[in-house]
Amino acid sequence: SGLGLALGLLVAVPIAVAIKLDSPGPVFYRQERTTQFGDRFSVYKFRTMRPESESATPGVDATRITRVGRLLRRTHLDELPQLWAIFVGKMSVVGPRAAWTAEEEFIQREMATWKKRWFVKPGLTGLAQINEATSTNSRAKLQYDLTYIRNQSFWFDLKIVVRQVWLVVRDAAAVVRRQVGGNHDR
Repeated sequence: SGLGLALGLLVAVPIAVAIKLDSPGPVFYRQERTTQFGDRFSVYKFRTMRPESESATPGVDATRITRVGRLLRRTHLDELPQLWAIFVGKMSVVGPRAAWTAEEEFIQREMATWKKRWFVKPGLTGLAQINEATSTNSRAKLQYDLTYIRNQSFWFDLKIVVRQVWLVVRDAAAVVRRQVGGNHDR
């Protein structure tokens, strides 16, 4: 995470400028997340939505996301500040995705077994993420998370990280293709 933080600084300044030029509000977004055994910690991300527009109901309302935010989400660059949480030991690189505390309470009312995810440190990526299972399908996400917990190992983590890097590269290439293709259409 230290190396990622150092490299991330190269893109952090241009991202911060783009966020400030695109919409009013702070550059970073802070959110309380749940970690091991139900403890809570603050996670930071680059802000991708208009201030004061979050909702605890899983899913994303596209009208809340800024133009720059859409690009940051597609390229996963909004996640870079979470490397700090890994660096200070609040998260790991791989594990069940740390849920927003309000979202977690919503999902727990739906599924009592959701707390089983609390037995490992949350991760920046995980088996659910590389299989594109989100909180909108919390049952599938829980199954992937529990499968990860039962099978975690260095090699399993490495496979997940390699797959995540591939997905980030794929998504970033798709954004570039759209931008290049869009410029030729004019």
